[in-house]
Amino acid sequence: MAMKMKSKALFNDRWLMIVGILITGIVFPIIFGMRPANPDFYQWMMISISVTAVSWGISRQFGMLLWKKFPWNKKPLVHMAIVLAYIFLFTAAIIGLVYLVNLLVEGKTVNYWEEHQRFHLIILFVFIFSVTIHEAVYLFFLWKKELTRSADLEKENMQSKFEALKNHMNPHFLFNSMGTLSSLINSDQQKATQYVNEFSKIYRYFLQVNSNEVVTLAEELDFLYSYIFLQKIRYGEGFVFNSRIDRKFYNSYVLPLTLQLLVENALKHNSTMQGEPLLIDISVDEESQIIVVKNNLQPRRIESTTKTGLKNLEERYSSFVGKTIVYPKSKSEFIVEIPIISNE
Repeated sequence: MAMKMKSKALFNDRWLMIVGILITGIVFPIIFGMRPANPDFYQWMMISISVTAVSWGISRQFGMLLWKKFPWNKKPLVHMAIVLAYIFLFTAAIIGLVYLVNLLVEGKTVNYWEEHQRFHLIILFVFIFSVTIHEAVYLFFLWKKELTRSADLEKENMQSKFEALKNHMNPHFLFNSMGTLSSLINSDQQKATQYVNEFSKIYRYFLQVNSNEVVTLAEELDFLYSYIFLQKIRYGEGFVFNSRIDRKFYNSYVLPLTLQLLVENALKHNSTMQGEPLLIDISVDEESQIIVVKNNLQPRRIESTTKTGLKNLEERYSSFVGKTIVYPKSKSEFIVEIPIISNE
């Protein structure tokens, strides 16, 4: 019914309204037996077009409000009940208004309802037709929009995973990792072996989650700890990581690579010095059902950044979960709040 959304119309219904009013207004008198040879034909046709225009306009405005308050995809039964009530109530109101006008103009008529039965049926069918057309067309475009949204979401998820894999397979990451491993082989072979094992876990995880829409928090944390191990070897005491997540949340879900991206983002934009370490803390706010990731602000200059990591993550959560990522303001910390995806 409603052709306008809050910010952007689902589609432009101007031509549908104009053409629909003209065709409906002309066709219904013919359906009910009126022919051009009838001297009242054109008078009835103009009345029919006028009634159609009024009912169509009312239906359109009513539909805009209805779809805003009770969208079909969220409250279908309530939506349907209101539509049916609207059809009969507004039809009765229009018929009653016509009756009052006739009463004022021609006075009381003994056989009024029998004589005007055809006209009343036209009003009823015009309302039903206009509402049905709006509902059907709107549902079609809503269905089409959902298909596009699902395709875009799948594309975004795949793009995000690809970007994360590409970032970790870029020459800088491999060079730094191999450089760290080379140093460990000469100084601590046992730790070098562990480094290789954790390094392999990272790439194994990338391959495993490539086709997953969500992962458990336990899986994401296990992967994150492998990533943290590599980074702590690289940055030493210049990087401190603290996880305070209760195990009861481990079966909840997050989007793949969420936590790793936030840790990587903090390492990328902040300095890591032994005397002034970068502190990254991850916890869960049980009341709000969010994961809180925060780090102290020690900004460092970087040559260039696309700033697509967080933006991509925001779009993924907004599209897939229907909730947004929040960045509470703080002068001393950068804080990110990620909605937990319930396992129910």
